[in-house]
Amino acid sequence: VMITLDEALKKIIIFKNINSKTIEYIKQFSTLKLYKEKDHVFIDKDEIMNIYFIILGKAALYKINNFGDKKIIFIFDDGKILNEHSLQNIKVSISCEILEDSIIMSVPCNIFFKAMEKDFILSKSIIDSMSLNIRRLYRQLQNTTNNLECEKRLASKLLKLAKDNGICCENIVKINVPLTITYISEMIGSRRETVSRQITKLSKLGFIEFKNNFIFIKDIEKLRNYFYDI
Repeated sequence: VMITLDEALKKIIIFKNINSKTIEYIKQFSTLKLYKEKDHVFIDKDEIMNIYFIILGKAALYKINNFGDKKIIFIFDDGKILNEHSLQNIKVSISCEILEDSIIMSVPCNIFFKAMEKDFILSKSIIDSMSLNIRRLYRQLQNTTNNLECEKRLASKLLKLAKDNGICCENIVKINVPLTITYISEMIGSRRETVSRQITKLSKLGFIEFKNNFIFIKDIEKLRNYFYDI
């Protein structure tokens, strides 16, 4: 279901509190497009001239390492900017894959730059967004070292996904991102078979339930304590 540009602009997080004239300026050059699951918005080494925002849906940013393995870096949902790094006007260094049917808004980079020049709040919002992603990368580096066992990385990732994408209902937290064992293994940098065993273990312990490609955390405090006790 498509939405209007006005509705889309209201969903974008970094546009909160910016000047209404800035919104109107950006709106003139913005377009909306429906992407299907597994479509790519951009691929590593692409030359792109637009800034992309996910309006409705979910998208993953990932890298392919030297061994051909996919590593999920971020998962973004409604209102998030996908490629602020494109403001450098160089080829993108990451790929963006759609996880479920999604609506994406694009704005030409040169237009976005002009908007930033006119509106300091927008410029600060971009810096804040980049800073948040840098902190998230720091945590990922900490949690993917060889010293951590797979189950600790898995518990840590599930807690982070629950914080960012969780829906709470009757003390059960649903991670509202469709996940497969393969995708989880790509997120934490472990073998699929190892992740499958750990998912089974956490399920038997009663911490989670894995059903129809969604993970339900039955007791988030127990999972958090388990993470720290491993």
